[in-house]
Amino acid sequence: MKPGVKIAIGVMVSFLTIGFIFFYDFYLKERIDSEEVVVVKAGTTISKTDRITNKHLAIERRPKASLIEDVVLAKDIDKIVGNDAKHDIVGNQMISMSMIDFDDLVPDTELGEAIRPITNEWIYAQPGSLRRKDKIDIYLVRPDGSTNLTLDGPTQIVSSEETVESEEDIETLENTDDTNTNENTESTDERTEQTPNNISIERKPFLQGVRVVYVKDSSNKEVVSSSEEGTANQDKRLNGSSTISDLEVILNEADFAKLMEEVIGKGSKLYITYQ
Repeated sequence: MKPGVKIAIGVMVSFLTIGFIFFYDFYLKERIDSEEVVVVKAGTTISKTDRITNKHLAIERRPKASLIEDVVLAKDIDKIVGNDAKHDIVGNQMISMSMIDFDDLVPDTELGEAIRPITNEWIYAQPGSLRRKDKIDIYLVRPDGSTNLTLDGPTQIVSSEETVESEEDIETLENTDDTNTNENTESTDERTEQTPNNISIERKPFLQGVRVVYVKDSSNKEVVSSSEEGTANQDKRLNGSSTISDLEVILNEADFAKLMEEVIGKGSKLYITYQ
């Protein structure tokens, strides 16, 4: 090989080496050891319960060593837009999934919402499978035994304490003349109205779609679904960690005032179902 060719090859290799070093240091190294993540724009603060929009966010490349746990990657930005912030997030701060209220469990103070307790003493009945994040419907059972549970229309169910007439009694009533039958019917109607445990059924729940934030037992511990082995193919709600006592729910001031009027003012109890 001619000396000139050797020199040319040597010079070319030197330039390629120098170019690769610059390329690695200023471009490739940054991408190998970093990740594009979602941050809050500089000079912007997302306050607690604020709805997150694209105008709040920016994409920046940060070193992998500095990434926070469960950080929102650039490709996942659409997953958080439109949801509320659980707490204040300041400018230039990386955003993690744990900062986002995906379950709508943060009260909106602008709507007068707050986390309100429902104590065991107020509850007439509730499902033992109720858990945090469920949405419940609340019906009323008033002191006279009436309720606003719903069927196809206003009706009345006689208490189970009422004694059902035997077949002989029914036959006797059938053989009684019309006058006596009318008198017995009026007497029965009067007894039904005076029975404390009669249930008057209406159509609409008292409160509907109420968000449950916490489900507590009598020792103030969270009631959770069983995670025991062998339940993978079963409904985990079948087994709870303990018995439900109190609930903590999100209610606005108006709904909470109505609830207090019924429970405290009128002595009503709550019949709870979940969706």
